[in-house]
Parts: sequence; structure tokens; C-alpha cells
Amino acid sequence: MKTSNPTTAADRFVLPWDMSEWAAKPELLAWLDEEIGSLDWSNPELVESLKANPVYQPRFWLTLLSYAYAQGICESEEVAALYYKESWLRIRFPAQNVTAPLLARFRRENRGMIKWCLVELFKRVLREKFELGDTLMPAGLRRYLVDAASARIDVARDIDRAARGAL
Repeated sequence: MKTSNPTTAADRFVLPWDMSEWAAKPELLAWLDEEIGSLDWSNPELVESLKANPVYQPRFWLTLLSYAYAQGICESEEVAALYYKESWLRIRFPAQNVTAPLLARFRRENRGMIKWCLVELFKRVLREKFELGDTLMPAGLRRYLVDAASARIDVARDIDRAARGAL
């Protein structure tokens, strides 16, 4: 009698909730900075938008939220506290007004960008951890990373809603 193993390879592979278990925090920050820096920050529409609203700092918010979510820090209050705790953030992005409502708003308005940043960071961590180099990621693994990034953003949203009593 032939028995089948119901566990697939995808079921056995699990990313740590805190990616700093696989890569040092300074590496996570450097890789995240590279990924965010690879975006087209010279796009004329973005440049005009930033001139019109200099308070809006998408690089900062993408960095802070992606860095926090990569460490499994999802509650907006804890993410805001991370800014004040991590001196490199205050040095690189001085005089930021970081509040839970502002974080939640940026997350809501830029979910796709945050998810992209997380997926790119997850891919980078995997490549380094398992010495994969520039090999292509299998489609199933890529889907897993996208789902993992979405799950963190969803957890953050749900925690914030619960904190506001909106559930």
C-alpha cells in the first residue's frame, strides 16, 4: 500500500517572524535602503508631489514600516516607538513626527509599496542565508513571500483596529 505525505515542501519551509534571526539588523537596514533606493525617486509626478507636500516623506515611512514589519513589530504604537529607540532612524530621518495614526494612514494608502519592499527584503535575506546568489526564485516560493508580506500588513491593520476598538 502506497502512502502519501500530505506535507508539501511549502508547508515545511517557514520564514521566521523576526527576520533578524536570519540576518543582522544592520544588514536588513542596508538591504532595505538599497531596495527603496532602487525606486524611481526622480519621477516628475513624484517630484512635483513632494515639492507640493514637503511633510510627506515616503522614503522614511517605507523604511520604518518595512523594517518594523520585517522584525515582526506590527502595532503602530510599537512601530512609532521603534523610531525613537533606533538612533540610526533619528539620524537618517531627523525631526519626524511619528504617530500611530500617521503610520496607519501611510500603511493604508501605500499597502502595495510596503508589500513590495517586504518581498524584496525577504528575497534578499533568503539569497544571503542560503547562498542562492542571483538564481531565480521558484514561483511557489515567490508566492509564499508575497503571502508572508501581506500577512504582516494584515496583522498590523488588525492590531490597530483592535486597539481602536473597531473590530
